[in-house]
Amino acid sequence: MNIKWNLSKFKPLIIIILVFILAFSLRIQSAYLPGVSGEVKSNFQDQNGLPYFSEMDSYYNYRMTYDYLDHNYLGDTILEGSPWDLHSYYPSGRPAAYPPLIVYITAFIYELINSFVNAPLNEVAIWLAPFIASLAVIPAYIFVMKLTNEYGGIAAGILVGTVPAYFTHTFAGFFDTDMFNMLFPILIVGFFTASITEKNIKTRSVYVSLSAVFLLVYSMAWEGWWYIFYLLVGTAVVYLLISNYMFEMETIKSFNYYFDKVKYIMLQPAFFSLITFLILNITLLSVYFGFSGLIETLIRSAGNSQLHTSIQITSYPNIYVSVDELKIPTITEILGKLGGIIPFIFGILSIPGIIWKLKPEKAKKAGNIPKNKNKRNTRKKIKINENSTERKNTVNPHLIKNKKNYLLYAILFTIWILIMGFALTQGSRFIEQFSIPITLGAGAFVGLMTTYFAKNIPNKKYCTIAALILIALVAYAPTSSSYMFSNSIYPNVDDSMYNSLTWIKDNTPQNTVITSWWDFGHFFTAVADRPVTFDGGSQNTPRAYWVGKALLTNNENLSAGILRMLTSSGDQGYLTLENYTHDTGKSVEILDKILLVDKPAAQDVLTKDYKLTPDQAQNVLKYTHPAKPSPHVLFLNNMYLLSKSYWWSYFGGWNFQNNTGKGYSYSAQQAASREVNGTTVISAQNGIVAQINGSKVVAGFQYEQNNQIHVLEPHKLIVVQNGNVSMNKIVSNSSSFSIILVKENDIYLAVMLNKELEDSMFTRLYLTNGADLSKFKLLHKEGKIIDPYGVMVWNVS
Repeated sequence: MNIKWNLSKFKPLIIIILVFILAFSLRIQSAYLPGVSGEVKSNFQDQNGLPYFSEMDSYYNYRMTYDYLDHNYLGDTILEGSPWDLHSYYPSGRPAAYPPLIVYITAFIYELINSFVNAPLNEVAIWLAPFIASLAVIPAYIFVMKLTNEYGGIAAGILVGTVPAYFTHTFAGFFDTDMFNMLFPILIVGFFTASITEKNIKTRSVYVSLSAVFLLVYSMAWEGWWYIFYLLVGTAVVYLLISNYMFEMETIKSFNYYFDKVKYIMLQPAFFSLITFLILNITLLSVYFGFSGLIETLIRSAGNSQLHTSIQITSYPNIYVSVDELKIPTITEILGKLGGIIPFIFGILSIPGIIWKLKPEKAKKAGNIPKNKNKRNTRKKIKINENSTERKNTVNPHLIKNKKNYLLYAILFTIWILIMGFALTQGSRFIEQFSIPITLGAGAFVGLMTTYFAKNIPNKKYCTIAALILIALVAYAPTSSSYMFSNSIYPNVDDSMYNSLTWIKDNTPQNTVITSWWDFGHFFTAVADRPVTFDGGSQNTPRAYWVGKALLTNNENLSAGILRMLTSSGDQGYLTLENYTHDTGKSVEILDKILLVDKPAAQDVLTKDYKLTPDQAQNVLKYTHPAKPSPHVLFLNNMYLLSKSYWWSYFGGWNFQNNTGKGYSYSAQQAASREVNGTTVISAQNGIVAQINGSKVVAGFQYEQNNQIHVLEPHKLIVVQNGNVSMNKIVSNSSSFSIILVKENDIYLAVMLNKELEDSMFTRLYLTNGADLSKFKLLHKEGKIIDPYGVMVWNVS
């Protein structure tokens, strides 16, 4: 009996521990790279056997934490009283104004652990996200259990811990602020709603204070914290209006009956919680942001109207259209990130399920009081008083309290789902936030259904089995999906990239600037300890156009001139020129001409062709043709940049006259080869076929139509053998594509590409190994031509 009592007493704790273990154990699997075969696993691990981070923002957080541990502030220096990051967006740098909570927590845990044992910073970072993210199951379980029952709480805990939208951003190796994006919203909402439903004024005060404190902490973790503030204020206001005027629950009592105005507020739970929440948050957040900073943040638009347009306020293209997480998700993608259609349906059904609990309770016949139809002309005030008296005499006050609570949660889930549903129109990144009310709602629906089972299934054992089946039904898909993800994910970088960056760190001057496409910028700065032209925090700038153009152009001098301008003076060259022309397109036209010639020739172009004064020309040229250019390298992570060619060519070829771009692509496959009567026959899955007989090479694109095989000739055929170009000839002027065959140690790479890319600098640097180039010198190379992680580091003179 005593054992049974103890188990009952500790059952919630046991459930929480088990659900936490489930969420945590699934997340940590990725640290061991189970999806990578043994012989290549070490390529994705550092010298300590730890996996590289799986996404690039992790390296920014890592570097900020390292900076904080090194000199007690984020970034590299203090500029005008603000921390400043000189590694990003060189040479100007950018503010290190970053939500610091991830840095503070990581630094604290790192120092705590290292007071006992030696552990590298990246090891602490790898394990932190799985631990903090798994903690979210605790408030999820408690929140839904209090609303429904323990079965609903279990379902909510499992769903919150395994929903793919959250799981795929919080596994071991993903070190980003997403780890806070379930935990804190549930804590904030949970304590706020608990304060409204709590009778005891002291407990209510504690709950609403905790809600405000956690919102303050959350504001230090994520820049989008303010949506929770608006959600709760909006929910409280709507609840007060609907409960008081539609359901006549008297949640707002008449002010005239109270002489003590403070007591008036304290005796009204919802009103008290709302006022206290507002006062505490404005006070606490003003201390952190400053009052003007807080007001500016709160009035800022939640969405960005430019996220899905091709151009911005400037004439340069909007890079955000290429960022996957900012693209509007499809319904299939949304359901996949939510763990399938069942959690989604259950989450939506929670709203009518909770509303159903508001229906009038069936009163006993003896207690029914017939309506008096003869008093139609009674004054409205008397009628209201009579109805109020009738309700008090016929309805259990406890039922009224429950109905108030159900109404509160119905309004909360409705507004929450609607707000985050609208946010999905701004990008798939908001699926994670959308998953919070869906998972909590799905858990609540399980709890409501369990209550229904308990009322309609006499056998308690069968009722329990039905509830467990319901939990399994809603939790299987997300749990299975997360398990498969954790056992298949692997880092986006490997030893070849890491070794290339350590080579740069060890063999180049400290002020050497690395230029590449923006995606891996945070990785470059963290490992090489060198500044970059742009990165994941500064991608939506004109530099994306210029770097794209440097890769797309077929003019070596122009490419080198662009890189020299960007790495030495940043934005100053084109901004200064545009200050004189007041026309972005005209400025780009001028730069296209002066960047490919020397300084005296550029001076003549500016003054003679475009009528700038000598002083104006010198002001431009000191940035485009600096006397002492910064040392810089071009970092090509080859196959990745090949796969991103559509976007860098789309932006690099931007047409400023009609504000449009056109992207071009490569299709590269390792080709199979065989000898047939002295001829090497090559075929690849991308449709390329070729025959090589001595110096004679023919190639084309093979396809089938009407049961007949056809072969299209390329515009140009380029053959590269062991780093040397053996053929480069025009085949068909009418063709829209070209073919490049690269042979390296008896392995062929067959590449089909738009003809616009055939002479691009990227093609010449990567696929033809820099043939006939004079301003680009290969400094370092890792991997082979077909290596998906192959790297080339080029010096640019």
